[in-house]
Amino acid sequence: MKLGEYRKQTTRTLTDLFGDEAGPLCDILLCSFLDTDKSEMLLRLEEEVSRETVLKMDEAVNELGLGLPVQYVIGSCWFFGLKIYVGKGCFIPRSDTEILVKTSLPALPQGGSFADLCAGSGCISAAISQSRPDVTGYALELSYKTLNYTEKNLNDFSNVKVKRFDVLDEEDYLALLEEKGEKFDLLVCNPPYIRSGDILLLQQQVQYEPHEALDGGEDGLKFYREITRLAPIILKESGTIVFELGYDQAKDVSAILKSYGYKTALVKDLNGIERVILGKKY
Repeated sequence: MKLGEYRKQTTRTLTDLFGDEAGPLCDILLCSFLDTDKSEMLLRLEEEVSRETVLKMDEAVNELGLGLPVQYVIGSCWFFGLKIYVGKGCFIPRSDTEILVKTSLPALPQGGSFADLCAGSGCISAAISQSRPDVTGYALELSYKTLNYTEKNLNDFSNVKVKRFDVLDEEDYLALLEEKGEKFDLLVCNPPYIRSGDILLLQQQVQYEPHEALDGGEDGLKFYREITRLAPIILKESGTIVFELGYDQAKDVSAILKSYGYKTALVKDLNGIERVILGKKY
């Protein structure tokens, strides 16, 4: 069967599950398994599709039908122009988090240093390092399973160290300061911020992601409180702290930061939601 006909056939199969998203989903899968981009794939529609590709596609369609996120099915996603590897046990980067990166970059002085707390896949550290090769950083993550992806995604960035780290444990902050020898210019963090009681209300695909990367405690603010409290151990007095926010958390997180002497600024996403907060002691 030619690739073009197989593409139509698979799109029809996916339409029953995903409606208008079927076509784009099919193309994402094909491009991934053919290791090409869409424009190149479209030039190959008259080629015979290989049995290997058909087997991979059939398995992928089955996994999508079970609710598995497409990023897990193909093993990667794109973030800030970078291919980021993900899989079960690793939180999938969202496009909104690119705002966190864009807000963080100007806060880093020339030759400065940053710590990426709750680093997950390492996408934030990778994006900062690609944009600012003059800086150094630490990608800090607790989950052993996730750390496999953190290390893989940061393998090409020699200016970032990957370290297992519990953002709720004061001893880890003290040990990091001792290891580094000086404090950081920037702390950047996309913490778990979903209220515990709301986790099971999330859509099916999100349920496959690690709940420890989602669960922000009873009110969703546990990590903001603890990280802000412990931040002075590793953050310079003149340093900056930048958090991603849940859609309704700007007021509460701003109050937390202000209670520790920070002045704050908010950055909205494309939908007008206050998505990122920056805290600095002037």
